[in-house]
Amino acid sequence: MDIRDLRYFCLTAELEHVSKAAEKLGIAQPYLTKIIGQIEDEFGAELFDKVGRKIKLNNDGEVFYQNAKKILADVDNLYTEMDFVLQKHRRTISLISNTEAHTHGMISEFQKRNANYALKFSNGTRKEMTIALATGTADFALCDPPIDEDLSKNIKTEIVFCDTACVLLPPEHPMLGKKSIKFEDLHGERLVTASKGGAMRNHVDYVFEKYSVRPNIVCETHNLNLIIQAVESGLGYAFISYSVLSRYPELRKYCIEIDSPDKYGYMGLSYNNLNIENRNMQDFLNFNRNYFRKLQEKVDNSDILGLN
Repeated sequence: MDIRDLRYFCLTAELEHVSKAAEKLGIAQPYLTKIIGQIEDEFGAELFDKVGRKIKLNNDGEVFYQNAKKILADVDNLYTEMDFVLQKHRRTISLISNTEAHTHGMISEFQKRNANYALKFSNGTRKEMTIALATGTADFALCDPPIDEDLSKNIKTEIVFCDTACVLLPPEHPMLGKKSIKFEDLHGERLVTASKGGAMRNHVDYVFEKYSVRPNIVCETHNLNLIIQAVESGLGYAFISYSVLSRYPELRKYCIEIDSPDKYGYMGLSYNNLNIENRNMQDFLNFNRNYFRKLQEKVDNSDILGLN
């Protein structure tokens, strides 16, 4: 058994499917089955139970999996430390996110301060982020709402930012005279919103279901500038966060506060806890803690809507 076999085993355990694991690894299914069989023969115990068409770790398998993940994390850390000692300065961090409004600014600032890092970025749903963290496809996930911690998958989450949503209305909209509105007041109003899967859209779907409001969605896009332009042209209203609004002060006169505790959104930075001692992981984690702390202070100390 070698390190490669441990990686094969762990991915199979995480996907709970031999065929899917083999496809992702780019190897034949019989070969992967043989590797798993050899590991089980070496330890004299079956490590998986069959559950329908899938497989699932049994108690012995859980013990083997957790220890195998620790070994793989130590090996990855060893390579990182040797790269540092040998002054191989080019390093890579992979990030998956669903928060378009914050991710790109953070990435830009990180790369300005850390030119020796290559940052691989992709968008994903909460489910895709959880799988990516568990399988090692991503080092970090930036998610709103935060991903639940899962000790069985070694997923750790830190709340790094709390934002507040308000309503951006078209010019001359009759609601602009109000001090605040409730979600129920938006029933039947034309809505411009993010496409499904994004952080703001997750909140929109959640609050409308909670308050039994059926949204009249007239436009969906992940492009923030297009959302703003659509509202300005009178197509409909949109939800916008205080942190975004701070970058567009000219829009403040068209925004109204939401009278509801559900106007707050929390962002979590998640990672595989076994890898956190890795020097590269520590650099990125510490940067994010500091970046979002400063962003939080900026938003908290700003009178965004002129209410104070």
